[in-house]
Amino acid sequence: MKRVAAVVIALTLGIAPRVAFGQTSTDDRLRALEDQLHEALKQLGEQRDATRRAQQEIGELRRELKQPRAQAHNVAPAPSAAPGAVTQAPSSIDERIQERVHAEVSRSQEEQRQKQAQLEQQVAQMKPAWDDYARRFFDKFRISTLFYGDWAYYNKTGFGPQFLTQINPPGPHNDNFNSFDITRAYINLFFTPSEDFTFRVTPNVFRAVGSASSDKTGQKGGVGTNLDGNLTYRLKYAYIDWNTPFRRLAEYVPGVSSAVEPLKEDKLTFGQQANPLVDWEENLYGYRFTSLTPWNYLSLSSTFTGIAAKGPIKFGDLQYVDYDLGIYNNSNFHQTEQSETKSGMARVSYYPLGARSRFDGLGITGFYDYGFPNKTPDSGTQNHLSRLAALVHYSTDWWSIAGEYDQGRNAFGSSNLFSGSGPADQFGAGKTSFAPFDNMVKAIQDGKNTKQQGYDFFGHVDIPQTPFSIFGLYERFLPNTRVRKNPLDFDRYVAGIGYKYSKYLRFGLDLQELNYTHEQFEFPKSSGLASNVQKAVPDGIRAVFLNVEFNY
Repeated sequence: MKRVAAVVIALTLGIAPRVAFGQTSTDDRLRALEDQLHEALKQLGEQRDATRRAQQEIGELRRELKQPRAQAHNVAPAPSAAPGAVTQAPSSIDERIQERVHAEVSRSQEEQRQKQAQLEQQVAQMKPAWDDYARRFFDKFRISTLFYGDWAYYNKTGFGPQFLTQINPPGPHNDNFNSFDITRAYINLFFTPSEDFTFRVTPNVFRAVGSASSDKTGQKGGVGTNLDGNLTYRLKYAYIDWNTPFRRLAEYVPGVSSAVEPLKEDKLTFGQQANPLVDWEENLYGYRFTSLTPWNYLSLSSTFTGIAAKGPIKFGDLQYVDYDLGIYNNSNFHQTEQSETKSGMARVSYYPLGARSRFDGLGITGFYDYGFPNKTPDSGTQNHLSRLAALVHYSTDWWSIAGEYDQGRNAFGSSNLFSGSGPADQFGAGKTSFAPFDNMVKAIQDGKNTKQQGYDFFGHVDIPQTPFSIFGLYERFLPNTRVRKNPLDFDRYVAGIGYKYSKYLRFGLDLQELNYTHEQFEFPKSSGLASNVQKAVPDGIRAVFLNVEFNY
């Protein structure tokens, strides 16, 4: 009895709440299972009522048994019976009562056994169906994680962009600085209620920087701020994929099936998502856990909120085109949207020989981004910004190489140059000896008609029969070609050795350097500058990294 009740209660509490999130396609089956469960509970209640009635009858019989015995002790002896009279002995009454008790108990026990057997049979029939439903339900969920960490040693410190996100080393004259860093900590949550839709939510770690004021408690007490420097979480991705728009189009619109067949794997995405270039290029490079890809290093955030269409165009088993087209906010995922305009981004990769995947064989890729600064409409005239990237790449199972040409307009300002470290004057944190230099950088890079240009090479090779690989990246960038001799022109180098411990865990040992290409010179007085800047070329940055990636 208790065992059956426990099984029913466990099914009710452990599975029924999960059913509330089931699919519409399983509602009929779910209702049938719920009806069976309710019937089982009803029978269990009837069984309890029958047991309660039997217990009451047994109690009444026991009281009847006690009454004759009491009367036998309290009643005076009766006169001798007449000869031949028949009398009923107390022991005969006891026997009759005992027989009635045993008969009722036996009947009740048999009834309980029969109902218990029926209930156990029903539960046994229900359990496989519930198990199957629960298995199908949980198969709709997927959880994964991605972790990047490193130890970095800077034998040369200076001003420049971040080598990796969440890393902000000190400026010049802090050589030999070193730190342990966590630069990525994804928790990826996926839910696919049907083949048509997939939901994704991904928080990620970031470094909180900002000296919030401390709080006063009472008349004389206070609590210091704990905001500055914290590693905390924010939303990185939150979007829904419609996985089957073209397949559904072929089902409902006659005559278009053959036309949309090459697009059957394509999808529409709405929400906070990866832009068309950065995530794709990180996968082409394969070593994002060690260093940033070119435009991501310069100014293009990885994530924007908007709507996009993406996927391969396949003929047979090979794809010849891979595309990603979208309309997004001008703000990135860690900014508030302020402008009345939107930005458009597009990437198209062409594989002239056909490819088994996006990163197989020869490919030619073009990317274009056209948008505006993230400013309110009453901020005045806003010049547009744009970014262009053109790549030729070749990938195999064990090596890859890519060459890239970059061009931009108003796409690299002083805040981008100093995203890793910069003078306090840049951030309004105080006046320093770098104030003239900071003014020069703003005059060169923060104008309304700057032009950027650069080129890059990157790739890797796996060493056969070993877990080791060699990887590298070279970037040449001219922040504003409208300045005849720009002291901010730079080269970036990444060279390293990778070690693959398992399919989930990798390590990298690499040297990274930012080197400003010009020899030191005096920058002449110009618009926005009150005087010449004697040391116009900033110090570069050089560091050794030991990186780790865990991807599960």
